[in-house]
Amino acid sequence: MLDQLGNGLLLGIIISVASVALSLLYGVTRIVNFAHGEIIALGAIATLFFSSPVDYRVLFLDKFSPLGLNFAFSCILAILVCGLFGGLLEVLLFRPLRKGEVGNIAVLVVTIGLSIFIRHLYLLFATGRVQNFPLELERRQTYLFFDMTPRNFNVLIAGIVVMSIVGLLLTYTRLGKAMRAVRDSEELSSISGINSDNIILFTWISSSMLAGLAGIFQAVINDVRWNMGFLILLLIFAGTVLGGIGTSFGAMVGGLLIGILVQVSVGLPFMEGHTEAKNAVALGIMILILLFRPQGIFGKKERIS
Repeated sequence: MLDQLGNGLLLGIIISVASVALSLLYGVTRIVNFAHGEIIALGAIATLFFSSPVDYRVLFLDKFSPLGLNFAFSCILAILVCGLFGGLLEVLLFRPLRKGEVGNIAVLVVTIGLSIFIRHLYLLFATGRVQNFPLELERRQTYLFFDMTPRNFNVLIAGIVVMSIVGLLLTYTRLGKAMRAVRDSEELSSISGINSDNIILFTWISSSMLAGLAGIFQAVINDVRWNMGFLILLLIFAGTVLGGIGTSFGAMVGGLLIGILVQVSVGLPFMEGHTEAKNAVALGIMILILLFRPQGIFGKKERIS
């Protein structure tokens, strides 16, 4: 059970970081981004491309030779690439849709189409085979009663630190307050002198960078796949909804709970031989909670719209 709980914490950290990114974007823009999983995958794929040896050609077609850069530097570059990609999505696609007053349902359909397009674009430039970062194998060690590799423990600590920093920035900085103002009313924030377009652009960039970081975490713990973001997208939505739609702190807690529930459910007696259904247990519990508290654990009723 302790092993399952440790695995749940690792999965929970991934889901938490990704859920915070999704919640941050929805809170400011009211966009339910189904392409969120593809930005997560971009973080892992870009890191693999930047860090793999130059003669290492498995994931990419022969004409794309990896760069063989330092792994930590590759992670930073990949996160910046995700931020740039998110910014381009806002400027080239979603800002024109917003200025054209396109309805929320239409924008939702656009994100679904974008998700399918990007995911199959990855498949076009990849073999579909599972890959791993060029890192040495490590022995599992005991950390706070949990057995995990030093690298996985570092991911756990890094995730906690990142979420703490994000929480502090959103709560105590002028930028965080401006983001909350745009979230509450874009028109009133504009009257107050806040450039809502810049705030929304920053939100897209920061949300995409967090999503890319979640993808790197996922690939460090597991592996790199062309559809890796899509595989956990439902859990990310579940964490966001469970914690409270539009609340970053709620997304942190909701994502962590979903991750733990998914992994711990594997040890339940009735799950023996049916581990592929482990997501169903966590999602079922989420549904039960929402029946009694539709706004989520930390959400407010006025956020539901």
